[in-house]
Amino acid sequence: MVAGCRDQSAWYIQYLPHGRPYDVGARPGRIVNFVGGGAGNSFPHGSGYASSKAAIMRFTECLNDTTIANDVRAFAVDPGLVRTAMTELQLSSEAGRTYLPGIQKLFDDGVDIEPMHAALLIADIAAGRFDTLAGRLLRGVDDRDALAEEMDAIVADDGRALRFTTADQAKL
Repeated sequence: MVAGCRDQSAWYIQYLPHGRPYDVGARPGRIVNFVGGGAGNSFPHGSGYASSKAAIMRFTECLNDTTIANDVRAFAVDPGLVRTAMTELQLSSEAGRTYLPGIQKLFDDGVDIEPMHAALLIADIAAGRFDTLAGRLLRGVDDRDALAEEMDAIVADDGRALRFTTADQAKL
């Protein structure tokens, strides 16, 4: 039993948002989990990375399903390809060039974005602008105004969520 937790099965909900006890019903809130391009796409040598990002996406969906009744929403954010120390290492190391040979082309093609795009998106999430899309994927490359206009259609189409495209499976 986790000290201070009334319901052992709820431990992750109470401790997840801040790493300390959190009374889920006390106030509205938003949780942002970071996923990456691996959440929706496979790529050679990407089994560990892609699997972990897909797992975080599914975790976000389930977490949102669990916390939404208490006015706490969870979102998955793909910040986009951002030039960081990690991506620099992927570009400059032999291992990076061997196992991620296409990353250089992505940078050459200008696919990378400034980190401020994701920061502004997360600020909008925190302000409640995208509450309709709770439990779904939002991306740093998204045009936030267009995304806001498309929210209802995205939800109606069950978009930006992990789903099998041709398997009809009822949601629990």
